[in-house]
Amino acid sequence: MSTNKIALVTGGSRGLGKDMALKLAQHGIDVILTYRS
Repeated sequence: MSTNKIALVTGGSRGLGKDMALKLAQHGIDVILTYRS
């Protein structure tokens, strides 16, 4: 079983969601993004 942390970030294309996704990735957490196109 994997012990990697995974985060699901909604609204990850800009603003707070983008900043949070980048910060999580910098800390080694795998990030899944959702966004509205």
